[in-house]
Formats: sequence, C-alpha cells, structure tokens
Amino acid sequence: MKILGIDQSMNCTGVCLHTINGDKHTYNYWMIIPVQKMTKKLTAFKHSKISIINYEKLSGEDYVSKENAKALNVYAIVAAIRAIMRMTKPDLICMEGISYGSVGSASLADLAGLNYGIRMGAIDKNIGINIISPMELKKRATGNGGADKDEMIWAWRQCDPKIKDVTDIKVDDLADAFFLSQCNIK
Repeated sequence: MKILGIDQSMNCTGVCLHTINGDKHTYNYWMIIPVQKMTKKLTAFKHSKISIINYEKLSGEDYVSKENAKALNVYAIVAAIRAIMRMTKPDLICMEGISYGSVGSASLADLAGLNYGIRMGAIDKNIGINIISPMELKKRATGNGGADKDEMIWAWRQCDPKIKDVTDIKVDDLADAFFLSQCNIK
C-alpha cells in the first residue's frame, strides 16, 4: 500500500510517500517551494530521501494580475503534486484540512483553491482522499492537539531514523506530511 501525505501551503508544500510492503515501511519526501524562497542552504541541500521541486511564484501589480498570479501559483503546486502522483501511484492521499485559524486570512482562498486542486487531481487518478484536521493530526502525532512545530518535528525524528541528520533546513512541512501519511494506519 502507498499513502501520500500532503501538507499543502503556498510557501512550502510538504509531501511524504509512505510505502508499506508487509512489515517494511519506507518514506520518500518532496518539498514544493517557490524559487524565490530558496536559500543557499536549500540550494545546496542533498538528501537521499528528500527531493526539492521549485516553481516560479508569480505576483501582480493590479487586482486582475494579482488574482491571475495567485491562480497560476496554485496551478504550479497542483501540477507538481500531480507529477508526484503519476510517478508514485499512491492508493490513498491524506491531507490536512484548512485550519479554522486561517479564516479571515488573505490566503484562505488560495489555500482552499490548492486544497480542491489536489482533490481534483486525486479524483482524476481515482485515488481515495482522507482529510484530517490540523488539531487531530497533532494529537495523533504527539498526543497533544495543540502541539507546536518543534514538537511535531521531534516526534517525526523519533519515527523516521533516515531523517535524523536533517537539521539545517526548515522541515516542519515534511514532519506534518509524514504524520499525514500515517493517518490510515491502524
């Protein structure tokens, strides 16, 4: 069985493929990041289990060009996720629902568009979808529904020894994606 955990974001989408073959569990990760967010550390980063996919994040100067840019940014992230789906052929996608803390945020519409773009990609590929609330995800990962990013990263490092050495880049999106990929495991 293959489960794709997706922590969607406009600035860094984390993706984890959890492959289950009998008692053996393997994990592969992707970070989908705008070129503009690439730091020297990210540019130089190399890891056998983590791949970085870049896209050019667009912006606009007036209302119409800004709205078009937002839609194209969502499209670029969804296209990267669809490529991962084609390559990995998951049986199930587990992703985080939009947090209630996002209500009123200027990016809420972008996140909703991204969320449903990913869902449509899954439907096109006949892949099941499981949506988990941010609070439930944190509770399953750490036992605390209010866990912060550092607690989620710590819990992730305990579960996947292959990433213990990854300390020089921001990995909270990968930690969330890892635990999303665990959501259908009994």
